Amino acid sequence: MPFIRTAVSSDVPRCSKLLEILFSQEHEFTVDAEAQTKALAIITGNPELGCIFVVEINGIIEGMVMLLFTVSTFLGKKVALLEDMVVAPEWRGKGFGSKLINHAIKFAESEGFGRITLLTDRDNETAQRFYKSKGFSQSEMVVFRKMLDLKQPLKQMTMNAWMCSECGYVYDPAEGDIDNNIKAGTPFERVTDEWACPVCFAEKTTFELLS
Repeated sequence: MPFIRTAVSSDVPRCSKLLEILFSQEHEFTVDAEAQTKALAIITGNPELGCIFVVEINGIIEGMVMLLFTVSTFLGKKVALLEDMVVAPEWRGKGFGSKLINHAIKFAESEGFGRITLLTDRDNETAQRFYKSKGFSQSEMVVFRKMLDLKQPLKQMTMNAWMCSECGYVYDPAEGDIDNNIKAGTPFERVTDEWACPVCFAEKTTFELLS
């Protein structure tokens, strides 16, 4: 029977595996198992910093979401940053993501938090619709970041062309693939994994970088 609970230190390895799934799909971030394990251990070991909620199905953690705590001087209250929302691929579409978000919102309300903030990819319309259905609204503010002392910073997007090894079709980021809803100016790294060569329908993984 599925149930949601707060993660503890022994859950860190499984949560780290879920983050590998999430970060492999994120545009800006890359997988670093050591860094993810370290961060999860910090949070589970210091509940004043935040909490991780997990959904357990048949004894295995199949989804997670995180709330990190801070304070808003504008609201004069505690507020939270919602991060790392992920459900294992085989369990998606069954309502577990919705249950995790609802649980996080109820927790924040019960603890007197004044706001929950989250970030999602600009072109991830599915996620945006999901969060809007949960009462989140898009802010007019712009996100800025300064990365400090990172071995592996944000993913570097390139505007290089990629060639299909099956038929020779070349994906040019400057042109995109308008017929398949890939806008001009979209780096190959941002093309969804479900996209296929428009000529021979080979998978994205068959493409090779043109130097």
